[in-house]
Amino acid sequence: MKIERKDIGSVTVLRLAGDIDEGGVDALRTSMYECLAEGRHQLIMNLSGVRFISYMGVGVLVERLRKLRALSGDLKLVGMNLYAQRLFRMVGVSALFDSYENETQAIGQFQEAA
Repeated sequence: MKIERKDIGSVTVLRLAGDIDEGGVDALRTSMYECLAEGRHQLIMNLSGVRFISYMGVGVLVERLRKLRALSGDLKLVGMNLYAQRLFRMVGVSALFDSYENETQAIGQFQEAA
């Protein structure tokens, strides 16, 4: 899995491409940990390039979401495909996340909250 990071003001966008499988989960966890360590607590996860996400991948996102919210931050999701939407609903976590069609909308929500 490939992760591209872009900092836009106080918001960090992580653009993912590939599968969030066993190897992808480790890369995702590491990338999000680096953001937290740098004090970057407003994250946008662009999933438009993700074909597959495992249950472990969803678990990592929920775990990091809780950590971010404990630090007065948040994690917003962008570009979820139909598979990911169904998986999040099936696991019962879709209501936890704010989901947007594009990065501009998600960034706007962070800016409105500031």
